[in-house]
Formats: sequence, structure tokens, C-alpha cells
Amino acid sequence: MATIFWDREGIIHFDWLPEKTTINSEYYVDELKELRQAIKHERRGKLTRGVLLQHDNARPHVSSKTMASIDDLGFECLPHPSYSTELALSDYWLFGETKRPFRGKRFEDFKRLEYEIQQWEKGTPKEFYTTGLEKLPERWKRCIKLKGEFIETFDNQL
Repeated sequence: MATIFWDREGIIHFDWLPEKTTINSEYYVDELKELRQAIKHERRGKLTRGVLLQHDNARPHVSSKTMASIDDLGFECLPHPSYSTELALSDYWLFGETKRPFRGKRFEDFKRLEYEIQQWEKGTPKEFYTTGLEKLPERWKRCIKLKGEFIETFDNQL
């Protein structure tokens, strides 16, 4: 499993979860600290303008320890309704596109998979990430219009 943080310019921080490791509050807080460092080095000026964080409501993401750390790091959380993968930016935009070129492929080892994903990311234009972010407000509006029904039904009902 991977933890990925991204913005309109691309992936900021990417980390593979070590084998036999569970994401808990401590692990997630460490990832947030690494994210802050990555933003500081790769996105100069963004920390002073503020960081808006969107993640789901998994326990490690909303624990009191995590929320205190988010506040300490100067991040702001975008509210996210429970069980709403159709509104989770990475779920509806990033993961599907990331998986597409690898469907049906087998990799000789983990390092090769990691390399291929890095190559995919390097070849992905910034517009891909910008488009995903720009679609989020429209998805919110559509979800409200459909009274919370899943996005998969949107195309048939609009």
C-alpha cells in the first residue's frame, strides 16, 4: 500500500507502507511531517499560503493525535463525509489513471513496480493533476443535486 499526497503540480510525497505494517495515528503523523518537509523543499512558498488537506475519515486520519498534529503543522482539513469515495480526490481521479497502464502486467520485484510508477509520474503532465482538482467542486455540486447518490449514477441522470 502507498501513501500519496499531491497537488495541482503533481505528487509531493509518496511512501510505500512497509510489509506487515498498519497505518495508525503515529505512522500517519510521521507521514504528515514528511509531507510538510516535502512541501517546504518542493513547493516553495506554499506553506506560508496555507496547505489544505483532503483525506477520508479513516481512524488514523481523524484521531485526536492526528488532528492535533495537523493543527501544529499549520495544515487545514477539508471536511470529508464518511463512506464517500466518490468525493475522495485520489480515489476518483488519481488511482484509476495510475493503475491503467499497469493492468495485466506482472513485475519481477517490488523495486521494478516502484520504478514503473515513478516513470508514470514523471511522464504525467501537470494538467492531469490540475484537471482532477478542478473537478472536485463540480463533484460536490453533483452529489448535492443527487442527494448523496454515488457518482457512478451521475452520467445517467444529468
